[in-house]
Amino acid sequence: MFRKSLIFLLVFIFSLLNTNLYAKTMYSLKDLCKIAKKNALKIKIAEDDLSISKLEKKRALSVLMPRLTAFGKKNKTFTKYDKQIPAIKMDNATDTETLGLKLDQSFTLNGKELIAFKVTKDQIKMNEYNLETTISNYMYEVSKAYFNILTANKILDISRSDVKRLTNHRNSVKEKLKVGTLTKTALFRAEAELSKSKTNFVRIKNNFKLAKAFLKNLVDIDEDFFLIENQDFNFDDFKISFDELVTQAINNRPELKSAEKILDIADKTIKYEKGAYWPKISIQGTYTDNKINSDHDTMYKLYDSKTNATIKTIEASFTFTLFDGGLRAAQIKQAIARKRQAKAALANTKNQIILESKRSWFEYKTAKSTLKTLEDELKFARENFDAVTMQFEYGLADSVSMMDADTLLVSAQRKLSEAEYAYILSTLDLIRIKGDLIKFML
Repeated sequence: MFRKSLIFLLVFIFSLLNTNLYAKTMYSLKDLCKIAKKNALKIKIAEDDLSISKLEKKRALSVLMPRLTAFGKKNKTFTKYDKQIPAIKMDNATDTETLGLKLDQSFTLNGKELIAFKVTKDQIKMNEYNLETTISNYMYEVSKAYFNILTANKILDISRSDVKRLTNHRNSVKEKLKVGTLTKTALFRAEAELSKSKTNFVRIKNNFKLAKAFLKNLVDIDEDFFLIENQDFNFDDFKISFDELVTQAINNRPELKSAEKILDIADKTIKYEKGAYWPKISIQGTYTDNKINSDHDTMYKLYDSKTNATIKTIEASFTFTLFDGGLRAAQIKQAIARKRQAKAALANTKNQIILESKRSWFEYKTAKSTLKTLEDELKFARENFDAVTMQFEYGLADSVSMMDADTLLVSAQRKLSEAEYAYILSTLDLIRIKGDLIKFML
């Protein structure tokens, strides 16, 4: 009794550990998207771009602040006279200590430095939009890799079932050959079809392994993993018109917002470059404390004198460039050309989004309408295979008809499996197009 209880306890602990082990290696699509957002190198690069732009803002802000500098100096001077005056012969040594503070600030009259600070704010927003674009596109890539694995797995199951059916058919042909109801030609055909099916099974199995390797590289997950087929993707109630899709895409897509920010930056850059034609004013205030200690050695006595001197100064300078060889004009023309480029890029991005919306919309409508047709096709293919199988058993159908029925069934199963995931993926693409994929996944 004790031994049975011990064995039961060990089996229970092993089952529990095994369950935990598998729990660690099973991922849903949303799990994969969360891991990718955290670990993907492309996303990390975009995050670093955003961090750099925030630091650039701090650097630009520091230019607007006055600069306070502390300085100090100590001198010791010895003076010895070659020609000495009678009765006044003297040598001297002087120690000087200088401590001070300097406050200075410079600015251009058109506010060039303030314009540069505003540009850094726009760059931060631009990089935020770029990061959002990177995350959204990466999640869609993860989604495609995820559904490629699920599709490959289903096709692998279909191929495995096909090998099993054809094996049974080959065995049935052998039995019929023994009793003389079929010829060797039927056996050769059955063997050839079985061999072909096994070859396809090996190819599909390798494609499945390759799809898993691609997803692992994309998301950086465990080597041996299992995918949970999400039940969250029920898009029966998903409805959107083409006009609504385009409107939401133009209003929400981060690529378009980023392009708008680039245009704003280009416009501000023109004002910044024109600041080179404005005068620059510099203001400086200095506070200096000097301590002077002098020793005078004469032929009669030693004199020691100490002096403290405090100096306060305020300076203002005005600079204006009269000639620079055409540098300022060239920089302004470059900024104007970049603004034209930014305006053209904005229009091109908008056109690309509209075109992408059309493509995604037609793919979605095609996948949705195809799904129902393929469901009917699979139903008829299965009924046809069952009918031909029964006819073959009673000698009413030959081996060729059996092979044709099997081919039709396998083709219908594969098409429907691919269409089911194509429909889900096309719907996710619509969600990405209108700018809501990150919110949907996370």
